[in-house]
Amino acid sequence: MIIKTKIRFKEYVKLLYSLAYERTMLRLLVLVALLLLLWILFYNFDVFDLPKPLIYQYITLSLIAIAQPAIIFITIWRNYNSSNQLSENLEIELAPEMIKINGESYYMEIEWEKLFKIVEKPNWFLMYQNNLSAILIPKRDMDATDIVNFRKLLNGLKIVPVEVLK
Repeated sequence: MIIKTKIRFKEYVKLLYSLAYERTMLRLLVLVALLLLLWILFYNFDVFDLPKPLIYQYITLSLIAIAQPAIIFITIWRNYNSSNQLSENLEIELAPEMIKINGESYYMEIEWEKLFKIVEKPNWFLMYQNNLSAILIPKRDMDATDIVNFRKLLNGLKIVPVEVLK
């Protein structure tokens, strides 16, 4: 099966934000920000008899709600724009023995056994080479038959952990 694709920046941002906020620590930070926001709002509207928030609560809320997402975005932007491979047109061949990726400036072959894990998201297939680096395949460039055939290929592989959503 051959897939021709190009990863768009907007889709890449959505994917990486969703992956980042899947992590428990970032979800806990968002919960802390929500609690701080409720504390500030409840104090200012005299809903409960709460102590006055200090400058530290405002700074913490700003760091979690504004600075953190901004830093994540800047990191994503730098990563996308510094990597020629991410923004290139790709031709990905998914064969039973290996994955062959032909970009505008590179060619890569990876055996299925060398993959760390494979994850299916609602709009993506992520084939991890290690816990930080993945081959991204957007589902928008696959028709329903391709997706079913790819899932069958993955289910036939007993080598790598496959997390497939149905």
